[in-house]
Amino acid sequence: MLASNKKITRTHYIVFFIWLIFTFIFTVYFITGRLAPFDPLNRLTGKDSSLLMAELKQMEGLKGVNLNQTIIHFTSDGCTCSQYSEEHKNIINQQAEVDGFNVINIELPENVSTIIPSTPAILIISKTEDLLYLGPYSVGLACSESNGFIEIVMKNYMKGYSASMIVNDAKGCYCNT
Repeated sequence: MLASNKKITRTHYIVFFIWLIFTFIFTVYFITGRLAPFDPLNRLTGKDSSLLMAELKQMEGLKGVNLNQTIIHFTSDGCTCSQYSEEHKNIINQQAEVDGFNVINIELPENVSTIIPSTPAILIISKTEDLLYLGPYSVGLACSESNGFIEIVMKNYMKGYSASMIVNDAKGCYCNT
């Protein structure tokens, strides 16, 4: 009968730590491979919010639309990242309804260059059609509400504070347009 070896040796520890190191390296490699910049071509860098609003009003789907106190969700065909932000989007829509915002959903066609650098993205506009927020829902792989600025922007706006916030330096799960 074979004797079982229940003693943990130094070799076992070495193999375990090598396995742990390789697991960590591959995890970091695959996660960073999925993170994409929101504005890789710097389309939003240095943009004046009033000029940006003028460009946005010329977009297909927004021409002639009253944008007073409006939230616009931008998605694109075939963007797998939209599934991760769907829950966050629903939470925003519930709060928008309570706060009296109109909600518009725009699906951007593939291979059409717009001022929106990546999807999913969100635009929040004040009562006076001033830009409050333009950017991603949040940063990171999951696009969860805990990693974003939208709730802060909306709470501040409802308290009477408004700032033009354009977020372009973010990494997460985004599909570039």
